[in-house]
Amino acid sequence: MPKQQTPVRLTSILLVFAVLSLVFLSACQKKEKDDLEDFDPNEPVKLKIMFSTEGGFDQQYGNLLQRKFPNIEYEVLPFKQGRMTNEDFREQINTEQPDILFTRDILFEELSAEGRLMELDPVIQQDQFDISSISPAVIEQLRVSGNGKLYGLSPDFVSSAVYYNADLFRKYGVEMPTDRMSWDEVLQLAQRFPTDGNEEERIYGFKASSTTTLYDMIIGVGKTMGLTPVSSDGLHLALQSEGWRKVFESVMQAYQSGSVLLAKGSTLEEIIRNDTEIFGNKNDKFINGQVAMRIDTFSYYSKILEGRRKLNTSDSFQLGIVTVPVNPATPDTTDAALFMASIFSINNHSAHKRAAWEVVKYINGEEIAKINSRTINTSTPSRKEYAKMFDDFNIEPFYALKTTPKRWSDNHSPAELTDSLRPLVTRELQLVADGAKSLDEAIETIQTEGQQLLDAYLVKSSSQGDE
Repeated sequence: MPKQQTPVRLTSILLVFAVLSLVFLSACQKKEKDDLEDFDPNEPVKLKIMFSTEGGFDQQYGNLLQRKFPNIEYEVLPFKQGRMTNEDFREQINTEQPDILFTRDILFEELSAEGRLMELDPVIQQDQFDISSISPAVIEQLRVSGNGKLYGLSPDFVSSAVYYNADLFRKYGVEMPTDRMSWDEVLQLAQRFPTDGNEEERIYGFKASSTTTLYDMIIGVGKTMGLTPVSSDGLHLALQSEGWRKVFESVMQAYQSGSVLLAKGSTLEEIIRNDTEIFGNKNDKFINGQVAMRIDTFSYYSKILEGRRKLNTSDSFQLGIVTVPVNPATPDTTDAALFMASIFSINNHSAHKRAAWEVVKYINGEEIAKINSRTINTSTPSRKEYAKMFDDFNIEPFYALKTTPKRWSDNHSPAELTDSLRPLVTRELQLVADGAKSLDEAIETIQTEGQQLLDAYLVKSSSQGDE
């Protein structure tokens, strides 16, 4: 005869059932809260997309998106003409309320922190969208900028490497550059090339990008060594330390030897005006075979190909590529901040989040990456496997070094301060080059007058913040 269920046992069973039901209901409610509705490709939708220019968007993505999503209509909201501040961008976002935003660095961080961008982690998990083949450095940087969460994706990023002319190294009996050299090693190699001859024919051992001045190079070398021009609290100029003095000495020695070619000018306007490369590749001394080493971005290779075509040279030099210089103490990492100029995000107030996500997902997916791999990439693709390969274009150095993700807004040397410091440093170091001042005297002046410039900048920033 079966035993009868006691009231206590029945109560226990009912309690367990009730708990399980609540767990199930809670899971369902969470799914409804976090998940986006299914995408209906047949439903007409109009999306507003904030992008640099309407023509640029159409050229890069318009035709591809139209074929992929024929029922989505796009209204491109171009940036205003001229140099836009973050406040200008905010005003445009507030006024036009785009569904998809095209942002960069500090603005992306600010919008993420304010909750104005849709978090992407839940929908990535929901759709099982594969981001594993996206460069870990890109994802890590985006997460750091989003305080641990993902609020945007970028199909490319900016990275640099050392391009070198192997023929010049062989001709003058200089050892070939290698990955993970220090700045001292690079500059020592540069100084082994001859410096005689007129400007139209002479050889330079090293050149940075076309707009890198003596000031920019010194700051760049210092940052590689873990130095910062401004203290961590942003209040004090720190260019008089022993570490910075060694940087000044090393760079000035190479510069005064005549083996380093740098941009001329103390203001951005002067630098651009003096930049002969802006008038065409025929003025690019690296492409012309007059520079042994040049640091530049991934996109520079397209300029090399274009230059070879315009110069109609069948006998071009052998090209080599190695990583940018590193700090010998941390040879597998670069201190350079990972820069992304094309972060796609979704407005958290958009009424069409699902359609917007489909577009952002597609732009950052493998299909477009594969299509773009058939042409010369102008930026470093986030998905390395789809980077365009050429026989003499070694892409590995652009991906080889690990980065230390850092918030772009933590930079205590804003552009406005840099614009003030550059003329000062340029003036003082030219006096050193002319023999009118010692290096120590110049550094002391830079520190003293530079601190005054920093103080003035802080006062101005504080007064603007109080308005």
